[in-house]
Amino acid sequence: MDNLSIQHTQTYSPLMLPNYLYLSLAVLWAYSGIMPVLFAPTESLAMLAKLGIAESLQWGIFLFASVLDVAFAILIISRCRYQAWLWLAQFVVVASYSIIVAVGLPENWTHPFAPLIKNVPIMALLFYLYQRHKH
Repeated sequence: MDNLSIQHTQTYSPLMLPNYLYLSLAVLWAYSGIMPVLFAPTESLAMLAKLGIAESLQWGIFLFASVLDVAFAILIISRCRYQAWLWLAQFVVVASYSIIVAVGLPENWTHPFAPLIKNVPIMALLFYLYQRHKH
């Protein structure tokens, strides 16, 4: 067993992370940015209205958030994935989204699919990636 540990540390660079970690986050961001625009614009705008966002601003905010999500996906699959700022920016966005939803749409705390609490492990991974890529 001790031999395996030594061999594992010799072949695994501490800076290398499995691609599936990056790709899973890219898929999450791409899905989050594309699916609401294609399949749930009415529901998304209704959530913004419920948050008290003026109707004249709802489409702009909705599209900005969707484009930001897709931009994160693209940046993750690019060489930018090695930049700490990318992970910190995502952490800040997820934390901001979570706070806004937690305060403005508190019914999400008791939602059976737990949309808010799922952000906790995502934020933990984003913070880990931020620390890992900080130079």
